[in-house]
Amino acid sequence: MVKRSILFVVVFVLAVASMSIGVASAQRVFNFDHQWAQLFINQDGTVDLTYNVTVTLSSGDPINFVRLGQPNGDFTVGEAVDQFGRQLQATDDSSGSNYRVRVDLAEPLTAGNTVWFTVTTNVARMIFNDTTNPGNYGMQFAPQWLQDVPINDVRIQIVLPPDVTVDEVKTTEVFYNSTSIVEGRLAVYWEKPVLQPNEIFLVGVSFPAPYLPDFTPPPDGGFGELEGYMVLFLLAGLVIVVLAVIIFLATRKSSYSTPRVSMETLGIKRGLTAVEASYLLDLKPPQIVTAILYSLLQKRAVWAEETKPSLKLRVLPPYENKTGTKEFPLRYYEIDFLRALRADGSLDEEKLARAIMFLRDTVEQKMHGYSRKDTVDYYVKIVSQAWSQVEQAGTVELASNAYDEQLLWLMLDPNQRTRTETVFRDRTFEPNPLWFWWWYSYSTYNPRPTYKPNINVPTQSGKPPSIPGGQFADNIATAVEITSNNIVVSLEKFANAIVPPPPKASHKPARAGADCVCACAACACACACVSCACACAGGGVG
Repeated sequence: MVKRSILFVVVFVLAVASMSIGVASAQRVFNFDHQWAQLFINQDGTVDLTYNVTVTLSSGDPINFVRLGQPNGDFTVGEAVDQFGRQLQATDDSSGSNYRVRVDLAEPLTAGNTVWFTVTTNVARMIFNDTTNPGNYGMQFAPQWLQDVPINDVRIQIVLPPDVTVDEVKTTEVFYNSTSIVEGRLAVYWEKPVLQPNEIFLVGVSFPAPYLPDFTPPPDGGFGELEGYMVLFLLAGLVIVVLAVIIFLATRKSSYSTPRVSMETLGIKRGLTAVEASYLLDLKPPQIVTAILYSLLQKRAVWAEETKPSLKLRVLPPYENKTGTKEFPLRYYEIDFLRALRADGSLDEEKLARAIMFLRDTVEQKMHGYSRKDTVDYYVKIVSQAWSQVEQAGTVELASNAYDEQLLWLMLDPNQRTRTETVFRDRTFEPNPLWFWWWYSYSTYNPRPTYKPNINVPTQSGKPPSIPGGQFADNIATAVEITSNNIVVSLEKFANAIVPPPPKASHKPARAGADCVCACAACACACACVSCACACAGGGVG
C-alpha cells in the first residue's frame, strides 16, 4: 500500500507540474456551463467515454477548439457532434503525458455565444483487479478539471456490464446519487453542482469479475512504468513533499462498500426556467418559441416591426451582438432565437427548429435521473403559485406588477385568458411603459393603437392608459395566439424541421481492446486498489 501511495504522489505532483490549459489569451473569459460524462464498460475491458459539454465565451478572443482531458494515452477518438448535428473534427492532441482530445468547432465561438457538443473516445487501461474485494474488477474515474476555471453542472454516469445487479455493485467513499437502466444495463450516477479549479471529483465502481469473462487485467496493476517517474520526481528536489504526503496517504485506503440505494431517481428537478418548463408541460413548438419571444421582450432585447403575415423583429441595443447585460443576461435558447433572425428581421425556420431541438435535448439531459411525473407536477404548482401572487395583490398596481413578474409562468397555463379575465374582472390593468411584452401584445391586437411607447426611450412616452380587465385578457390571449400562428412564414417547414429525439444507436466501441497496464503519469488520481482511471487536467480552449 505504501508503494502505491508513493506512486500516487508521483502521479499527482507530475500532473500539477505538467498541466497545460488551453487558455492562450489572458483576456478570454469563458466557462463550462455543464460537463456530463457517460462511461460504457465494454466486454473487452475498454471503456467508451462520451463527454457532453457546453462552453460559453463571455469576452475575449474567439474560441476555435476545445480540449478535453483523457484518462490515459491509450485511447482512440470516435465521433464528435455539435448542437446542430454537425460532425466536428476530433483528434488526439496529447502532449507528452498530458493526454487530451481536441474538438475543432464548426465555426469560431465569439463573445456572448454558447456551443454545445459531444465527443466519444474509447479508452483502455481503466479496468483493474479490486484488491480490496477479491474476485471483483474495479474502475475509478475523475471528470476533467481545469486549473483556473470552474466547471458547472458536473455529472457522471457509469454503465456497468450486462446483468450486473444493484446489490452486486460497490462504490468508493463517494456514494452514487441514483441508478437507472441504459440499454438494458444497470447504470450508476453522480452529480456535483460546481467543480472548482483544480478540484478532483473521484468516483469508482467495483463489480464481480465474471461479468467480463473475456477480460484479464494484469495481476500487479502494471505499476512498473511509473518507477521512472518517481526517479524523475526525486531528482526534481521534491523529496520532502513526497515524504509528507506518503505519511498521510499511508494511513488511508481507498475502500469499497455497499452503496446506499434509497430511491430509483433524484426526485424533482428544480431550477428550470419557465421556457424550459414549457417543454415539460407539452407546449407545442410554436408556443415555446412564443414564450422565448416574450422573454426577450421582457428584457427589451427585441421589438416587432411587423406581425403579419409573419413576424419581423428588430434587435435592440445592447443585444445586437447577441450579448446580454449584467442585469439581464441572455439564456442559451434566447441566443439561439436571435441567431435564427435573418438580416430582414424574419425568422429562419430551420435555425429556429434547431433552437427548439437544442432546448428539448438540454431539458432531457437535465431531467436525467429525475422523476418526470413529480417534476411536471412541481411546475404545474409553480404556475398555480404565480396566479396566487396575482390574485392576492391588494391593489391594481400591485396586481399589474405581479402579472408582469410572473408573465412567463402564467403563459404556461392553457386557461390563461379565462383566469386573467377572472383576476381582473373588477379591476383595470395598469401597464408600465417599460413593459415591452404588453405593448407588443397591444399593437399586435390593435393595428392602430391609441398609445404607442417610444421604443428607444419608453419612459418619455407619457403615462399610458389603463386597460379594462376584460380587454386586457383578450389582448394578451389573442396576441399570443397570433404570434404562435405567425412566428414564421411557413409553419409546416418549421414543424418538419423539428425531428424527434434520435434513438440511441447500437453501442459500438470506438476502438479494439488493448493491453492493460497502469500508467497515468499526468492524471491526478489514486492508483490504489483498482485503477489509475481519471481524466487529466489538460483541457481548455483555444
